[in-house]
Order: sequence, then C-alpha cells, then structure tokens
Amino acid sequence: LAALQVEARTLAMLRGLLRQLHAACTRLAAGARSLPSSVQETVGHVRHGVEGVQASLSRARSFHDLSGLVLAQSRETVTWAQLSIDELLEYVGQHAPLPWLVGPFAPALVEYPEDVPVEMAKWEGCITVG
Repeated sequence: LAALQVEARTLAMLRGLLRQLHAACTRLAAGARSLPSSVQETVGHVRHGVEGVQASLSRARSFHDLSGLVLAQSRETVTWAQLSIDELLEYVGQHAPLPWLVGPFAPALVEYPEDVPVEMAKWEGCITVG
C-alpha cells in the first residue's frame, strides 16, 4: 500500500510540474510575439509537446497504466522541451534589445541622460556595487 501511495504522489507531482511547464510555455509564447517566427514556432512546438505529455499522463492512476513507449516518448519530449527552452533563453540573451534586459531601470536611463545631473539625495544610504 505504501508503494502505491508513493507512486500516486509521484504522478501527482509530475502532473503539477507539467502544469507549471505548460504555464511557463504559455507565458513564453506570449512574450515571443516580437521575436522571429522561427522562435515563435519553437515555443509553439514545445507547448504542444508538453500538452501531449499531459494528455498521456492525465488518465493514468499508476505508472503501470502507461506503456513503456508512452513513458519513453514522454521523457524524450520533456528532454527536448528543456533543451529548446535553454536554446531560446540563450537566443534571447544574445539578441534581445537592451530595454528588455534592463527592465525597470530603462526609464531612469531615459529620464536621466548622462549630461543631466541626478538628484542623489534619494539614493543616500544605498550600497553601491563596483
């Protein structure tokens, strides 16, 4: 009985991780709209693959309900998704416009060009790095 509980919990954790991965892919797809179509297609393929794995595991009550082929394909799909996301993150890191990477600091860079003095009183007590 303990082994069945462990297996059920493991399946539940796996489904939870797949939901998180799918949610991340959905957010990534929304953010990739301004990227090249090849990047958008890759994100779509990854999301579709995760949906397939979710569908395969959705009806299983134990790993014995899944064939070896389904488990192997699921493992391959998740591994491929991980590699694809790693490649996408590397692409974004190398090709993203500076404001994407600077984020909330971009307005300060625009509002306070180097030749305009900045009110430093508001920064008193802050730790400087570098």
